[in-house]
Amino acid sequence: MNRLSPARLFHRLRHARIENKGLKALSLSLAVLLFIVSRQPVIDLRLAGVPIEYRGLSPEVKIVGSAEQTVSLRLSGPRDIVRSLAPNQLLVIADLSGKEPGERVVQLKVDEGFLPDNVKVMQIEPASIRIKLEPNLTKRLRVEAQFSGKVMEGREFYGVEIYPREVEIEGPQSVVSKMERALTEKVSLDGRDADFQTSVEVEIPEDSRVKTPGRIKLSVKIGEERLLRRFANAPVRWIDKGAAGWLLTKTVRLEVFGPKSVVESLSADDLRVEVKTASLPPSVTSLTPQIQLPANIEIRNIIPREVKVKR
Repeated sequence: MNRLSPARLFHRLRHARIENKGLKALSLSLAVLLFIVSRQPVIDLRLAGVPIEYRGLSPEVKIVGSAEQTVSLRLSGPRDIVRSLAPNQLLVIADLSGKEPGERVVQLKVDEGFLPDNVKVMQIEPASIRIKLEPNLTKRLRVEAQFSGKVMEGREFYGVEIYPREVEIEGPQSVVSKMERALTEKVSLDGRDADFQTSVEVEIPEDSRVKTPGRIKLSVKIGEERLLRRFANAPVRWIDKGAAGWLLTKTVRLEVFGPKSVVESLSADDLRVEVKTASLPPSVTSLTPQIQLPANIEIRNIIPREVKVKR
């Protein structure tokens, strides 16, 4: 049997290839790390503010009121690992599967998928929580816009168009059943002097949500300050009066409403109060007049409501 001399053996070893150098280096590093960890002293530490995740809640049931969002954990494990943990690195589960409406007690447990090796949970504080569950209710409500502030002097807020006019609200039965309308967040009118458009959210109670997608679109109408004016003797005109016909109601009293500059410039003759009888049976002698008005002017009242004619 041929034996290698020490010099030749050293030469072969020096030139031999080491396979999978990366894996072997990683294995060696892990072994060293585990050894270091295993040599650390074990300590107990209280970690506050660990989040709770509610799972398994039926879509037909809602949590009502304030529910615990965090708990404290007492942990045991290698000193450096335990001290390095932050509350948001761990997770506590509240399983609501199969829970019926009413006052319920739920036991808490740690999601072990978030728990490092060699770390144990010694205690959850509190170990259980009490919550209130209610049936979930969906209701369609009329949307009402809210405003604050004042438009510029000499201008007036005329009104608002809302789209959509209704939204669906979902939430606990005790909350949603009492709602009669859905209010938008407030829109400021300060300094406004013309029409404008905007989009807003709907204000809803806690624990509820808006099922209708998208924001509420508002088209706000602003114009010249308006004025109410009374005309005591607006003449009535019988447009198709026959030769034998006789107008018994000569004038009417009118209340008109519209932009101040237009209303102030009106005269009684500008308000055309007219009646037509050609298409009516001969027996009709009392009828409602038609009133021709300038643009943006409306009639608030007319006295009398009907005028009389002799045919």
